[in-house]
Amino acid sequence: MTKMMFMLALLVFVLPADSAPTLRPGSQAEPAPALKGFDPVLLVQGKEVKGDQKYGLKRGEYHYLFASAENKAQFEKEPKRYEIQLGGSCPVVAGAEGDPSLFLVHKEKIYIFATEGCVAEFKANPKSFID
Repeated sequence: MTKMMFMLALLVFVLPADSAPTLRPGSQAEPAPALKGFDPVLLVQGKEVKGDQKYGLKRGEYHYLFASAENKAQFEKEPKRYEIQLGGSCPVVAGAEGDPSLFLVHKEKIYIFATEGCVAEFKANPKSFID
């Protein structure tokens, strides 16, 4: 299968019904926490620590949770360092929207992906998708 055919096939995949994507702007309900509720400041340090709703922050399309007020303040000070990269687009399939529950940290940056297949392909060769 050529790379182009693989990418087209990825576009056909549908996320499982039990996945809970973050709601988009204009939605009335509170969005689901991005990154499965993990604190993004700690994620870039390689630590998976759940955040707390009392330290929640909505930035762009995503609702982030933090484990402490200090981590929330750090995120607010340097949001581009800790937020989801590429505006939430999947780095593997150009133009595809990423699912904030399908994420990976690469070189202290958080990326989200359209499918599990995208995650696997990115892990195999991240340099072919980002600088």
